[in-house]
Amino acid sequence: MLNHLHDYLVIQSRDDKFSGSVLLAKDGKSIFEFSSGFANKERNISNGIDTKFNLGSANKMFTGVAIAQLVEAGKLGFQDFVGKYLPDYPKQVVREQVTIHHLLTHTSGLGSFIDIKFRDEFLAARSKLINITDVVNLFKNRPLSYPIGELHYSSDGYEVLGAIIESVSGKNYYEYVREHIYKIANMPDTDSYEIDPHNPRSDIAIGYTHRDPKTDRMLDDERFDNFGLNPFKGTASGSGYSTCPDLLNFTQALLTHKLLSPEMTELAITPKVKEGSKGNQTKYQGYGFQIFDIDGITRIGHPGRFAGVNTRIDMYPELGYTVIVLANYDPPAAFDVAEKATELIVMVK
Repeated sequence: MLNHLHDYLVIQSRDDKFSGSVLLAKDGKSIFEFSSGFANKERNISNGIDTKFNLGSANKMFTGVAIAQLVEAGKLGFQDFVGKYLPDYPKQVVREQVTIHHLLTHTSGLGSFIDIKFRDEFLAARSKLINITDVVNLFKNRPLSYPIGELHYSSDGYEVLGAIIESVSGKNYYEYVREHIYKIANMPDTDSYEIDPHNPRSDIAIGYTHRDPKTDRMLDDERFDNFGLNPFKGTASGSGYSTCPDLLNFTQALLTHKLLSPEMTELAITPKVKEGSKGNQTKYQGYGFQIFDIDGITRIGHPGRFAGVNTRIDMYPELGYTVIVLANYDPPAAFDVAEKATELIVMVK
């Protein structure tokens, strides 16, 4: 299996379809690592296994765990309405009809502030979005995009969850996840950084994209950096940074119940809403996690995708495998690799 995965990655990298890092673990121990491409083309800095990559929406797992921790602490309830914790939220329908369960499972009716229909407004405000309140202020007066109860992927819902975490815990979102998730799980290289495009950190992977910022169409030109497209700083819905080893530590802390009790862990990663089926995979939404049934095998995790950002964190708890793929190219750079790993793992189960 490992030889097949290595050969596949060599070909993908040679054909300039993959740039990033991959880690495959069995029973919590790394058994395969691979890196290719450049974290910074201008400075000729190569990607490595310890390079920090933008996670895209994979950050939603951390927000989901944070909410579950606060439920365990008796400070929240999954069926509580938003207004109980955010009484000043301007939209009455959100305050009185949207629950934390809705927010976690993408059934709140809220949209996503980075969607193409809101792109001009997002890009104009991007450099000023440096905390959760800033992001929520961007969309809080908009009407619901969808009926409550229907599944529509929503980054806005996770920003509202971030605001609820702040309201309940008395800490800002970043402080809370550092103390209650990153520190406990031994994730020293994970955080939401404010990236200066004029002097980017040497330990991060700059994203390289073909995607037009206004239309989301793919361009035929040479890839360019995504500094003008990505959120200026990671938020409760995505765009923080992490490494393959840190994310392996997170998966193990989750599965060994260092972050949540066994009962709450099971609740968070149990399917709540069925999203659909494709081929031999059926997809569900949990509480901050996506759950797949693949011919009877369970895969748990979360992807991330944006211009110059593509990630997959996959756990196969029944088989003991963990697959982490972090890419600084457009999708499907990481998705293709993660699906190849899924194919190989299912073959040898």
